[in-house]
Formats: sequence, C-alpha cells, structure tokens
Amino acid sequence: MAESVPIPEPPGYPLIGNLGEFTSNPLSDLNRLADTYGPIFRLRLGAKAPIFVSSNSLINEVCDEKRFKKTLKSVLSQVREGVHDGLFTAFEDEPNWGKAHRILVPAFGPLSIRGMFPEMHDIATQLCMKFARHGPRTPIDASDNFTRLALDTLALCAMDFRFNSYYKEELHPFIEAMGDFLTESGNRNRRPPFAPNFLYRAANEKFYGEVSWSNGYDCGF
Repeated sequence: MAESVPIPEPPGYPLIGNLGEFTSNPLSDLNRLADTYGPIFRLRLGAKAPIFVSSNSLINEVCDEKRFKKTLKSVLSQVREGVHDGLFTAFEDEPNWGKAHRILVPAFGPLSIRGMFPEMHDIATQLCMKFARHGPRTPIDASDNFTRLALDTLALCAMDFRFNSYYKEELHPFIEAMGDFLTESGNRNRRPPFAPNFLYRAANEKFYGEVSWSNGYDCGF
C-alpha cells in the first residue's frame, strides 16, 4: 500500500491564510506556487482550503469519474444562480446534464465541426481585417479581440446568429450582461463568509438584475 504524505502548502497567517501570496496577477502567482511546491499543493484562503494540481498525470487522475466527482463549491455555485442546472453547473444527479450531453455530442462531433469551418473562417477573417485596418503600430487588446472571436464564432456556428462584434467598439448587450454576470460571480465567490450581506447590497441588486435581464432578453437566436 502506498504511503500517504501531507499535501504541500505555503506557510500562512491566522484568519487570512495564504491570501498574501496573491498579487494583481493570480494566474502567475499560481504558476509560481506550483514551481515552488510541486504539481499538487493546498492553499488556505480564509475558510476555504482548495487543492491545486498542475501536472498531466494528476489532472488525468482527478478527471477519473470513477474516483472523483464534480463539485459546485467554487465559482460555479454562483454561476448556477443565473443558468441553473446547465451543462457545467448541474449536480451529477440532475437529469438535465445528461440531456444536454446527449444533445451536444452529435452536434459537436468531428464531422459537424468540419461543417462549421466556413463560419469559423468568416469570423477569423473579420478579426484579421480589423488588425489590417488598424495597421502594425496599433496596440492590440488580445483579451478583448479573442473574446469577440470566441463568442461570435460560437453564436454563428451554433445558433446562426451574428453579434457583429468587429463592426463596432461596444459589445452586444447580451455579451456585456453575460460578462458582468460572470465577473460578479467570481467576486461573490471570493467574499468572506463572515461578511454581512448589507455590505454587498448594490452588487447583489446588479447581479440579480443582470440575471433577470439576460434570461428575458431575446437575442433572436
């Protein structure tokens, strides 16, 4: 029988744990911690103690559904407030996950994806034309442009709908609302569990307002 050893973790402080390990670039901070503590490590973040894995072998292990199951104790529990039992937010015993899986697998199989290449090429060409119009000296906001690329491609390929994100500076209202909702979902997940709710009254009203507006908005899909 293999000998069990403690999961490595950095030293922390009372109450805040390892919050001091993070800067304005949390992804780089996690990469640094993985370099320091190895392919698996634990962090103490207030009342939470998430475990991170960063190697192919360990990721393959935790993706083994016979040994591990999906949990919604992270930001997905907040996303569920808006999308309910969706593909990524359903608990494993909820039937809608299986329904969504069976619908999407044939629609996004290899042959179906190949049939979407013209639409993918269409949106990618719009991005290239935008870069060409702006010239080689114009700074490129990679995050914004590739977010537009991903969402425009998904909408056109899956729903035959055009957001036309490369023909205007502002994003489509539905994308704006979705982005605000996802950002606030992350913010809500990071709230200290002991913080009183009235401190977040305005944020809560905006959050549920975005949910209500998005669910009632007709994009024309």
